[in-house]
Amino acid sequence: MFPIGASARSCAALTRSSTRLNNSLRHTAAALTTPSSSSFSSSTHSIVSHPPTITVSHASPCHQKRYSSHSPMGSQSGPARKKVTMSTIKSLYQKGEPIAMITAHDFPSAYVADQNGMDIILVGDSLAMVALGMEDTNEVEVEDMLLHCRSVARAAKSAFTVGDLPMGSYEISPEQALATAIRFVKHGKAQSVKLEGGKEFAPTIRKITTAGIPVLAHIGLTPQRQNALGGFRVQGKTSAGAMRVLEDALAVQEAGAFAVVLEAVPAEVATLITQKLSIPTIGIGAGSGCSGQVLVQIDLTGNFPPGRFMPKFVKKFGDIWSESAKAVVAYRDEVKSKQFPAPEHTYPMPAEEFEADGANALFTYRNTLSVSRHRSFRRRYRTTSSNLRLAEILHTSCCSAGADPTALNLTTTLSCGGNPPALASAAVASRGRSASITEALSVSGISGEAVPLALLFMSESVSGMGESDGEGMSGSMAALV
Repeated sequence: MFPIGASARSCAALTRSSTRLNNSLRHTAAALTTPSSSSFSSSTHSIVSHPPTITVSHASPCHQKRYSSHSPMGSQSGPARKKVTMSTIKSLYQKGEPIAMITAHDFPSAYVADQNGMDIILVGDSLAMVALGMEDTNEVEVEDMLLHCRSVARAAKSAFTVGDLPMGSYEISPEQALATAIRFVKHGKAQSVKLEGGKEFAPTIRKITTAGIPVLAHIGLTPQRQNALGGFRVQGKTSAGAMRVLEDALAVQEAGAFAVVLEAVPAEVATLITQKLSIPTIGIGAGSGCSGQVLVQIDLTGNFPPGRFMPKFVKKFGDIWSESAKAVVAYRDEVKSKQFPAPEHTYPMPAEEFEADGANALFTYRNTLSVSRHRSFRRRYRTTSSNLRLAEILHTSCCSAGADPTALNLTTTLSCGGNPPALASAAVASRGRSASITEALSVSGISGEAVPLALLFMSESVSGMGESDGEGMSGSMAALV
């Protein structure tokens, strides 16, 4: 039975915390104690005119273990790696060890990359398509990128992170570019930024790097300028084109970029550019002669439906889509056949606790209440979910005390909407009588019919009803007591 004590919380607090009350009904039924006492001390007129408050409190705080439908990704699967920094990248380059770079757009994709040895994680604007379902990278906004950068940063404890500046956030002026880069570092938690463009953006790169923010340049095929390039076309296929790419590479190096991405450039040209530079080159569709490689994670893991167009430079290292589809289909089938959840997937309750009168009261009530009566019960209460929960407690108490649990189902006075009926009987429980004694009184409804109503949870310390929105329990708790 729900406890009532001298140091009681107000009913108003209870009605504002329906979720907490629901949890206490589910998880602490066995710990609920017998009410201390109940009394009723006012005239019939005052009951009708001034609805009292039932004060409810727990005898002692009940700290519960909360079970979630999911849990955090967990601790590191192995020994923590040393944090990758600019010095680490420079060291890898000088030793001739290829730099492994991958894209990530959220916590799980960054977590798997970080846990499996990626040197650099790029929060690329390709997330516009692979994470947000947009047509191309030009649609993504700075705010979108910052959100994804923060998510990635929470997982990337070892890898060096790069945030991709989206179209429109850096082209107007070096000052605009610096302002955006600062936001990526301060609000996106990125360690560096990437921007597309060659020698024409050398002043922009210099402006950002001078402010102390590392810049990863991107030349060759620059997807943000696909319309100017005539689509996604390989760059540097001619002698003149190769020279332009080389000039861009030298310009961004001179401006202070710590590395440069070469996209969709012939392998021979990329190798030559790599040899000419003193900073790492990261290839994507540029051959194995670069200092490192980068791919979009969705592409290399195969997390896409069959029939999707794939660029020539992409290698599918896995088939996440098929595995995910198998899992989803298996789950659907087991839900439909009621194979899931099995006993091992549920939380048990000790049999002795379940069989206890106090703990089993709510279950008994629910089992004895038909679906139609339950629906009628909800309609008649016409109140907030919190107050509706109080009404369920009244039903539970009736059952626990041996009273007919369906008695209140037929009560029409609970939906009086601020016009509580007059009590037809003043037969009230005597002062000091235990609140566990449930008595049915006859009250007069709006229609004039007398219906039984349980006297429950009455205390001398009633005060302040709580919500008074004019519906259901507002102004009508007098009908309950």
